[in-house]
Amino acid sequence: MGTFRRLVCIAVCFLGSGCASSQLNYNAADLASSLNSLEKRQIFFNLAQALNDPEFVPSQVTISIGTAQTANAVTPSISLPLGSPVATTARFTSAASPSAQFSTQIANAVPALGVQVTDAWNQSWTMVPANSSNQIRRLRTLYQYVTGTMPRPDITRDLSKEEAERQFLCEYSMQAMAVSASPAGNVIYRLDGCQDNNPRAPHSRVIHADPTFTQGPNCVVCIDDLNAKLLHPYVNPNLKYHFLRTTPGKTEDMIKVGSYGMTDFYVCASAAANCTRVVSQDAFDGRKAFSDFVLFVYEAMSVSGGAGSAKSTGGSFVYSVR
Repeated sequence: MGTFRRLVCIAVCFLGSGCASSQLNYNAADLASSLNSLEKRQIFFNLAQALNDPEFVPSQVTISIGTAQTANAVTPSISLPLGSPVATTARFTSAASPSAQFSTQIANAVPALGVQVTDAWNQSWTMVPANSSNQIRRLRTLYQYVTGTMPRPDITRDLSKEEAERQFLCEYSMQAMAVSASPAGNVIYRLDGCQDNNPRAPHSRVIHADPTFTQGPNCVVCIDDLNAKLLHPYVNPNLKYHFLRTTPGKTEDMIKVGSYGMTDFYVCASAAANCTRVVSQDAFDGRKAFSDFVLFVYEAMSVSGGAGSAKSTGGSFVYSVR
């Protein structure tokens, strides 16, 4: 009887107290709160790969849509007899013992009530993977830039700020609209001293870029005046070269921002702290630099939507938890 009463109480909760809506609100909040940790997990994975794998190629997704679903169901079942209770008694005697009587009694089933309660929930993220070579090249350049692992002839010597920025401008594959003999909506500029995979033979490179990606606080490669006769692209000042350090390069004024596996990542605690910096690099807040870097990863994942169109991303797949 106690179990039956508990089932009835649960059923009343679902039917009268809005348990389904409360569970849905909880699942939606739980799903939303996981977005930040999911993004950081894959970022720290790529940072560790940039440091430890010479053949590093990023693996990155953009999480675009989240869905939280909750389904509650109560299925009662009732069993009633047809008519009044009936008891049938049969008596008989045995030939061996005429004075003895034997009887058999048959009764109909008693009424019964059953309750089946179902509580099902589903949480899912729709993810857009970096599936084009230009997206992956941009991401690889970003991760190598902030970890100080950009390719160079002498890997024992860190690049200066100016050297790193020049190389970054050459290697970062800018988003562009369809390139043709005419500008077709792109801005065009020339970069000198690009080394590619041959440091002994630097050359010039002509870049076609969607102007949308050269403006605003999130531009990775920025251009102030698009109407100037000679364009001057530069790396966003909020994107700091080699601002992430691991345990061997950690100083007392650095704090941990995350880890992947056995690799821990540290940044300068504040602009006033005494931290390791590259040649000609001004003081900066490492925590803000990391936060800005996460936003630059989002920007690198975006692709041009064409003239008059917003930024967009390509195909998708769904990650679901039940």
